[in-house]
Amino acid sequence: MSKLNVNQILANEDNPDGLENLYWSDPEAFKVTLLSAAVQKPDSKVFQVWRARLEYNSSVENPSGVPIVVVLLLATFFGLLVRIPEIFLTETWYYPRFGPFFTLLSVATYFLYKNPNFKLSIGLAIFSILTSIYLILIPDWQSFGKPDWHSDSITMALIHLPLTTLILLGICFVQQSWQDTKQRIAFVKFCGELLMLSTLILISGGVLSGLTVGFFELMNMDIVEWYMSNIGVIGIVSTPLVATYLYDSVLHRKMQIAVLLAKVFSPLFFIFVLSYIITMMILGNSPFVNREFLVGCNGLLILILGIIVFSIVTRSRDSKIIITDYINVLLVGATLLINSLALSAITFRLVEYGLTPNRFCVLGANLIVFVHLISIVFTYIQVIRQKIDFDLLRKKVVSYFPVYACWFVFVTYLLPLIFDFV
Repeated sequence: MSKLNVNQILANEDNPDGLENLYWSDPEAFKVTLLSAAVQKPDSKVFQVWRARLEYNSSVENPSGVPIVVVLLLATFFGLLVRIPEIFLTETWYYPRFGPFFTLLSVATYFLYKNPNFKLSIGLAIFSILTSIYLILIPDWQSFGKPDWHSDSITMALIHLPLTTLILLGICFVQQSWQDTKQRIAFVKFCGELLMLSTLILISGGVLSGLTVGFFELMNMDIVEWYMSNIGVIGIVSTPLVATYLYDSVLHRKMQIAVLLAKVFSPLFFIFVLSYIITMMILGNSPFVNREFLVGCNGLLILILGIIVFSIVTRSRDSKIIITDYINVLLVGATLLINSLALSAITFRLVEYGLTPNRFCVLGANLIVFVHLISIVFTYIQVIRQKIDFDLLRKKVVSYFPVYACWFVFVTYLLPLIFDFV
């Protein structure tokens, strides 16, 4: 339940930053409380401006929204861009290289249509062309006349390519405000809600597809292969774009599912991580000798980092310290312990078995996440001790993003060259 009251609004009448922070701490409660304050002081110009702002936002039907026709055209274009070339090329070659790439490009194009930027549009076109040429030129499994040949460096590059494209999507989202903390936080929220909405759309699409195929089978018509190769592929490629349209133009960026889930699962994941560490010690499982165990540790690190980031970025400067904050600090501390074990195991495997693209990537990613978590936990402790506010903690979280961006670009474009496509 919100703790906002009329006295807080009245006390901040001459404090623009204070009113803005109160608004973002709980927008819905602020609207109700502000209207009550405006009734008490009808001559206040500040409250009149805020009232006009709030009532305008609630009555206007998103004038800057992207028309649904444009969304459908973009979905069709990029869906066909993924589907049609596969007819002439090998499926296992084309989809891993171009499927995720074009899927995220469609979302970037959406934001450039909404907020036109000539220089950024040219940059997006150049990036798309050069990356497509790069994906065509890097070797495939048949390049060396060995059907069973496999390149770990190329595999890692293809895994990191969607993340590199996500960087460009972020730039299209924030545009000239890419250094602004609030805009970076807005993009983080967008990514979380995009994941939630895309998941819901895919589940719904799966149910619809099952019903469609099932009813055609009742008429002795087997359309599974055709349906999945055409409607299914285009639907999957279009899902993030449709989810973006729903979040941005229909829901007006007011959805909070990812944030809510992060707050709910933060204590649950702390219990899980603590149980994980205790069980690992009792059973003697070690990432030093168990490769799958090491991979699991790395996946857990990324998941927990996402939960912590979402738990932090939604806090306002004046947010009160609650039990969840203490749990988050403990969760980061436990995660750092797992991260330390993973780093030790990776170092051991490097010394014992030598350097490979996989080990190099895992080591680099773990080091980057480790430094970020260290920075977060020390800043978080200062917040809990009330030496700094949540604004500085949020800034500390998002200011580290360029490090991830540089790493994604390096692995995507340089790692295969350094390891000679091995």
